Amino acid sequence: MTDRYEIEVLLRPPVELSSSIVAFCLAVTVWLAAEPLMMTPVVALTGSGLLIGIGLWRGHQAWRVIQYQRHLKRSPRYVMSSSQVPVSQSVLFLGRGFRWSQTHTERLYAARDKRAERYLQPGVIKQWVRRKEIDWENTPSLQNIARWTAKDSPLNPLRPPPITGGDAVIHGVGIGGETNVTMPLSDRVGHMVVIARTRHGKTRLAEVLTTQDIRRGNNCVIVLDPKGDADYLKRIYMESTKAGRELMIFHLGYPELSARYNAIGSFSRITEVATRIASQLPGDGDASAFKEFAWQFVNVIAVALVALGERPDFLKIRRYITDIDPLLIRYGEYWLKENGPADWRTELDTLRESINVKSLPRMEQGKDPDAIALVRYLKAHVEFDQVLEGLISAFRYDREYFQKITVAVKPFLEKLTTGDIASILAPNLANVDDQRPVLEWAQAIRSNAVVYVGLDALTDPEVSSAVGASMFSDLTSLAGHIYKHGIDPKEHGGSNARPPSIVIHGDEFSDLIGPQFKTLINKSGGAGYQLNLYTQTWSDPIAELGSEAKAGQLAGNIGTVLIMGVKEIATCEMFTKQLPEVSVSEIMAVSGVTDNLDTVGGFTSNNQDRISISRVPMISPADIVALPKGQAFVLLRGSELWKIRIPMPSKVDDQELPDNLGDMLRHMRSSYTSVVDWQSYHGR
Repeated sequence: MTDRYEIEVLLRPPVELSSSIVAFCLAVTVWLAAEPLMMTPVVALTGSGLLIGIGLWRGHQAWRVIQYQRHLKRSPRYVMSSSQVPVSQSVLFLGRGFRWSQTHTERLYAARDKRAERYLQPGVIKQWVRRKEIDWENTPSLQNIARWTAKDSPLNPLRPPPITGGDAVIHGVGIGGETNVTMPLSDRVGHMVVIARTRHGKTRLAEVLTTQDIRRGNNCVIVLDPKGDADYLKRIYMESTKAGRELMIFHLGYPELSARYNAIGSFSRITEVATRIASQLPGDGDASAFKEFAWQFVNVIAVALVALGERPDFLKIRRYITDIDPLLIRYGEYWLKENGPADWRTELDTLRESINVKSLPRMEQGKDPDAIALVRYLKAHVEFDQVLEGLISAFRYDREYFQKITVAVKPFLEKLTTGDIASILAPNLANVDDQRPVLEWAQAIRSNAVVYVGLDALTDPEVSSAVGASMFSDLTSLAGHIYKHGIDPKEHGGSNARPPSIVIHGDEFSDLIGPQFKTLINKSGGAGYQLNLYTQTWSDPIAELGSEAKAGQLAGNIGTVLIMGVKEIATCEMFTKQLPEVSVSEIMAVSGVTDNLDTVGGFTSNNQDRISISRVPMISPADIVALPKGQAFVLLRGSELWKIRIPMPSKVDDQELPDNLGDMLRHMRSSYTSVVDWQSYHGR
């Protein structure tokens, strides 16, 4: 029980309690019967004091054994309101727990020995009550008793086990050494991944972390939520309101109330537009050729739009990749107005009238006569213009052939430009009647805004995945710009300035993985990105990336891993294989009898307690599977294993909001007063 013993034995009767009671009784006896015991008052007082000290010491030892055994059966309740969540400028609070060591592994093995079963099972009366509660449910005279015994209250001596389930032993082995578990904020640029099965506390942990990030105030907080969890959004709204932070909401499920966002409207290089779109296309086998052609034509369209002074968006790309003739005519006439001869319009009209549609060569059949005339005129009068060369090259393709080689990109663009979501994914900034704000990452980061993105994956997973991947591509591109030039050279001093702090929470991040995600997680730390990624199993990113090797590259760039009750053994092993083996001591009872005719009685007996030491894993996959809800193992600082409990929510200090998400968004829109307003926004 103490360090001077080879083996700690806590699963036994609390024998110290007997000596503690005896010591207290003797102390009273010595004090009250000093004269019969022939003691002076000083000696009696001293003796009583010493006996009381011995009683307290032995009582403390007994209490430790009793408390240890009690917590092996039931973990204490851990509830925290949002106002009680500690916020620090140097560390991130994760929960309460203890650093797992060899001692805890040894205690866990001891608790799973069959000899310890009596200390882990509920009492006989409790077991009987649990069985009877089912019968009493349908008995009118006993229903009230069943409700009382089933009530989870400290005042109920027969209360049932907590609804968190799992094995309380895992946390009970360290309950006496609990403390607040934190990680340095400097470690967050190494990114963190949280793995937990459904309804096991993953979103609650995200709420605790996001609450701290919002209240810290010196960072931009971005939440990417594929499901569009209403409770999570409520928490973000309330914390942003309490902290006086600017909040912007993009939600595919409520396009009429959502902010607008153009995923290809901001870029450092014009080629990024084509890369973000083409990267969403399959590139294996024969599909790679179509992907390259799609990239080429999207790039031609994007370059022409920028040259015309327009910002590319999905709707324009979809329009012109189906029919590039109108874009060629627009840019050709624009170029001639700026650079052509004074009489170019007259000559072009004359050339147009001379065209006989019936006698056109095969490659020009089915094309716009105005475009045909323009191409012929430009070829005769223009020596070189890169944009025109690209447009003319695309124009010369046979229409059927052009449609075949661009067929791969059309379904992707259809997903993003069909229905009401077209108005928020391809915003028309010239429409003054549309007062919905416009989301731009650079502006949000500069203003340290809080951004919530609800992708409504349960309704339309295809569109959700496409938009999420496009956002990650946009953020990856912005990371490269920040790394080279800073977020705002005028204000932050250029590339020599300290990068901004950008905290990204990505729930179900496997749904958001795109080809550029690996680049984002590998190299975004230098741009101030801090990724907090949440998933149900490690097989999810493996399946999305297509190979374990690619997922291994991802895992190699994650500094902190937190795992909750996961059922998949492969995911558990991914975590446990990172831990060392430890030595566990066990008591082995040895007894024997030897016949010996030379001795009285004819035999000798021998009883021994031997200590054996074996090497075992620090924790096993089964320990992770058995974790109760709201509990986790976490690897901090690379190799420190901690066992933590995440606080359950207490809403005593939360303001009332409508339960319906749409009503809540309308409430937010009517009362929103931050810098980027629902009622007025001036995009750059």
